Amino acid sequence: MDPLRDALHRLFGFPGFRPGQEDAVRAAVEGRDVLVVMPTGAGKSLCYQLPALVRDDLAVVVSPLVSLMQDQVDALRARLGPDAPVALVNSQQDAAENRLVMARAAAGRLRLLYVAPERFASPGFLEALSEVPIGLFVVDEAHCVSQWGHDFRPDYFRLGDAARWLGARAIVASTATATPEVARDIEARLGLRDVVRVTTGFDRPNLSFGVVPCGTSVDKRRRIAAVLAEPEARPAIVYAGTRRQTDELAQELERELGVEVLAYHAGLGRAQRAEAQRRFMDGAVDVVVATNAFGMGVDKADVRTVLHATVPSSVEAYYQEAGRAGRDGAPARALLFAEPRDKGLHVFFIERAEVADELLESVARRLIAAAVAPVDGSGPARYDVLATDLDDEDERVRAVVGHLARAGVVQPAPAPLDRVRGRLVGAWDGRARAAARTSAAEGQRARWRQYRAVWAFAEGSDCRRVTILRHFGDPAAPVPAPGVPCCDVCAPELAPAPAGRPAAAGGRAAAGDLDGAILAVVASARPSIGRSRVADVLRGSRAKVVVRNAWDGLPEHGAFAHLPTRTVLARVDELVADGTLVLSSGPYPVLSHGQARLAA
Repeated sequence: MDPLRDALHRLFGFPGFRPGQEDAVRAAVEGRDVLVVMPTGAGKSLCYQLPALVRDDLAVVVSPLVSLMQDQVDALRARLGPDAPVALVNSQQDAAENRLVMARAAAGRLRLLYVAPERFASPGFLEALSEVPIGLFVVDEAHCVSQWGHDFRPDYFRLGDAARWLGARAIVASTATATPEVARDIEARLGLRDVVRVTTGFDRPNLSFGVVPCGTSVDKRRRIAAVLAEPEARPAIVYAGTRRQTDELAQELERELGVEVLAYHAGLGRAQRAEAQRRFMDGAVDVVVATNAFGMGVDKADVRTVLHATVPSSVEAYYQEAGRAGRDGAPARALLFAEPRDKGLHVFFIERAEVADELLESVARRLIAAAVAPVDGSGPARYDVLATDLDDEDERVRAVVGHLARAGVVQPAPAPLDRVRGRLVGAWDGRARAAARTSAAEGQRARWRQYRAVWAFAEGSDCRRVTILRHFGDPAAPVPAPGVPCCDVCAPELAPAPAGRPAAAGGRAAAGDLDGAILAVVASARPSIGRSRVADVLRGSRAKVVVRNAWDGLPEHGAFAHLPTRTVLARVDELVADGTLVLSSGPYPVLSHGQARLAA
């Protein structure tokens, strides 16, 4: 038997390679640089795990999340035994445990060592690792390397330099979401040489894709609840845009569905997040509402539905998260609920992320002023400052430091979220200023391109599957699995109507239904109600005046949440114009039934 196929069966129990895996594995075993682009669930991890286990040197795997590292280490130990030659170094382990791991690596007792990218800013870590023969230097989630990727991480900037400095035989870059531009950027930033490119295509034939236009947040929540009310839709992940939305949606879905729904976001304690993830993975709870903090490292094969309650910032982010459905190969759905106000939020965050020249100048000068040279004069000056001393936004500070790193001015070091640490490695001169400004401008242009692309997907009328494939440069004709609807464009029934609400073609309520609801609210609301409040009631508002007057208890409350306010108001005005309703005079006009209505 072929030695690699024998190792595949012996170590992992698989009868054969999946598409693309064998080419990547053989290239890595031979010491070739490899770029692996495979969709979520296609087996990217095996492309570096198997070569690492059959080689006689160490593979260093750079991974962006502790949970992702821990899950992969645990999975390998479960498969290979507790003494498997795999380990990780991270800030959640104490220093003694990290030293023990490094000692095992130095003794040649490890084949896979998982680390975070921030470790490579530490001279001590690099020096310790330099004593170990490095075979493969693996950059997982490699889109983080690229300025154009959806998860831009400044800490990934110098990984190519670190790999070559350590004498790694080969670099393996792995990602699920690289457009052709991102792939080229990954190769350039990591300095891949004579690279073997393995791309298996981006189609997920067992997934159905749908975009559900929603007029209001109430409409959106009802449609999400309607989808999840179907038992076959669970287990399910619902992605929300903010921590507050995550908590509120989890509570509302729990009430609507009558089952426990977990919330998961970075605002929860580490133990709470770990417990929520464990219970979802174990099947104790089958619905989780989460921010994008939940995902990487979550390898639950039987997720039947992934819902997005807000439009993500990019097609890449959407497809990576949607791809967590149906990893077992069985039919699954990915539905995106698009509300017009999501677009405004995107613009707000893009504009807030813009880095002005003045901020680059200010942060650079403050870091230079704070830097202190070593007492013995060895090495460059170091800085260690509070992030709030540089700017009032932690994320903006990290972005600026990233641009300064690209300009060759600083070299960041590991630090808590509220601090900025590193070394000065270059002058803040005209060349550096121009390079930093160029880096910041490139980032802003990339964000606007991502915005246009994701809204073209959400608002487009072409097949969703084709749109996704073309975005990633995949020219293949999509072929859904037998019995699996392609998308809402090809199979409109994929887009759910609000539960229990009358609808005509296209999901909009018929005019007669709306007329009846308006008249019923006017007849039953006490105290009497004005035109704008009728619209609030029908669209499901929980404004103070609505709750105070118990109008939220009317049967029609929220019945037309999918309609814009202007549509409801326009119909109210038409009913006033034809005499069906009468609007009183005075500073607070209210509605009543008119003579035309009473005569009828």
